[in-house]
Amino acid sequence: MSARHELRRIFSNPALLIGLAGTLALLAMGVFGSVLAPYDPSANASSIIRVLPDGRTSIAFPPTLPDSQHWFGTDPIGRDQWSRVLAGAWLTLSVVVAAALVRLGIGFSLGLTSGWYGGPFARIVRIVATGIAAVPQLLLAIMLVLVTRPLGVLGFIASLALVGWPEISEFVRAETLRAKREPFMEAARSVGAPGRRLITGHLFATVGPQLLTVAALETGAVLLLLAELGLIGLFLAGATFLVNDFGPVGPFRGRAAEWGQMLGGIQFYAITAELPTLIPAVFVVLASAIFALLADGLRAASDPFSSRRVLPGTFGVLTKVLVGALCFSAVGFIGVNVQPAAMTMEEGRSVAAKTAQMTWPGSEFVAGVARYSSASHGIDRPERLTYYYRNDRDELLRISFMNADRLAVEVRKYESEDEIDFTGLKALPEGLTSYDAPLAKAEQTQGAGRRQILRSYVVRVILTWPKDRDGPVYAVRYDGTSGSQQGLPVCCFDARTGALADSLIAPRVAPPWPVPAECAATRTVFRQIDRLHAYFTDGPGGLSVGTESNLAYQGDNSLYILGGQGTPGLEAAVDAEDSSARAEVVNPGPTGTLGGQIVSFATLRLTGPGCWKVRVSVGSAALEWTLYAYPSDCRPQHERFPPVPGVTPLPCTRQ
Repeated sequence: MSARHELRRIFSNPALLIGLAGTLALLAMGVFGSVLAPYDPSANASSIIRVLPDGRTSIAFPPTLPDSQHWFGTDPIGRDQWSRVLAGAWLTLSVVVAAALVRLGIGFSLGLTSGWYGGPFARIVRIVATGIAAVPQLLLAIMLVLVTRPLGVLGFIASLALVGWPEISEFVRAETLRAKREPFMEAARSVGAPGRRLITGHLFATVGPQLLTVAALETGAVLLLLAELGLIGLFLAGATFLVNDFGPVGPFRGRAAEWGQMLGGIQFYAITAELPTLIPAVFVVLASAIFALLADGLRAASDPFSSRRVLPGTFGVLTKVLVGALCFSAVGFIGVNVQPAAMTMEEGRSVAAKTAQMTWPGSEFVAGVARYSSASHGIDRPERLTYYYRNDRDELLRISFMNADRLAVEVRKYESEDEIDFTGLKALPEGLTSYDAPLAKAEQTQGAGRRQILRSYVVRVILTWPKDRDGPVYAVRYDGTSGSQQGLPVCCFDARTGALADSLIAPRVAPPWPVPAECAATRTVFRQIDRLHAYFTDGPGGLSVGTESNLAYQGDNSLYILGGQGTPGLEAAVDAEDSSARAEVVNPGPTGTLGGQIVSFATLRLTGPGCWKVRVSVGSAALEWTLYAYPSDCRPQHERFPPVPGVTPLPCTRQ
């Protein structure tokens, strides 16, 4: 037959044409929907302001009906419905197609194996399939979704895939048993064809066309199941629930644009705001109808007794194109968008920047916060990753990702929730370190112990660029969930390198001469703790030692020691320049609390200048650091200090 005859057969199959065109349109919507969305799908608005052609201003309050700006209107919290449908298509369709493929793979492999080989394995498969089929699909899906919710999107896909495969398995098993008795199979066996050749060369060719039809039907069935879960309040980005006896407090806010989530508000707004729930329902029905038409068209094209059948070669081309498009879309969607690991600060920023430019073009990124909570994941994963953008009117836009997941985004205008002073903050550059490095260093110093004391806590890793600093910094704060618990600030860390930085911009005493190159003096950072100001050296054992000045001198040097339990003591002290020099800790005081931190005091007495390696302990905790001590006469106003026993003052000259 000619190609013209085959095309005539295809065009005489309207179900196939509509199904193919609709499927390609859905895939295009899934791939390009986020780009084509005219508004940010998560940006809410308390009022919709329009300028009419005659110059007058019109104000409407959501939900609004369709107009020239919002083709499908807005939902109860002012989000554009058309943008949410377009942006939610990729998430909805990727999950549906992936779940359908997994479901089809399970059913096909079990059905083919049990039908071809039979035996005890076939009986076990039939018993399991019968048991699963006896449970209503929606009820089984609800239980699986609740069990696999910690796995996120992958758990949701698995829940949808594990429902409905028994029907596929039984269908494939029946077709396999029928094909085994066909004369061409007997002929292949008689000429010595191996079992693998019989399966791949003959059985697949027999079952394949029917399997493609089943795949289209199952895709529509998975979409409807996803919609049913959304109607009862279970969807990819969360769930609906009653806050009190009178319903939810405030409008329902779904964090991710997804068709099932859009249907989730029907139990609250079906009477007062019909349009927000009608729009996603229409698209779900249309998509399901498209898959059903595609299945009917494929069945007619592959049926040898149908007047609209096509040649096996033509059907093979259609099959390869359709299966390739579906597989490519599913793999592409999941590979690009499904990321089980938490986003880094820069990864989240790149996503938030697109949302900020769509909501407030020209706004600048001024603060980022990684929030951890004992009620969520502890410090293993952020409970919330938040980005603050500021426009030219000094108004704030908050963009938050729940669980540091790009699928769970919340966009709020004119709102801050992290107690940040935005006055004078500079715009943050790109290429900064992520929040996990500052948190790890804060945990090594005082953070881990503070969390054990608080038990119920909130930890914030805050990224800003204050106007009085030369670069952006991270600050870590540990707070209790009750108001009576005092917080612990651990500041600061250089956001470019991750190294410790001064918590406040404080003047440093200029050294009389540079520290010799052979003396690797430990770096100190300025830190304020309640009324205490000092230059601290941090160690990995949870101990920090601070001094009043950024320089050390021959004689007495006051020490402020954070961490540990007990009385400070000197374990070792060696002067690399004078082996006869001695050091001791005098006037040690037991540990107490200051500003919510454990602190003890002591005086380090050095009999000579030079490069000292000192090791101080408090209880079981110890810290070793290197300092360079200048002669006693280099100390500012040294003449006002009384003589130190056992210390011979030296002039301020380099030895």
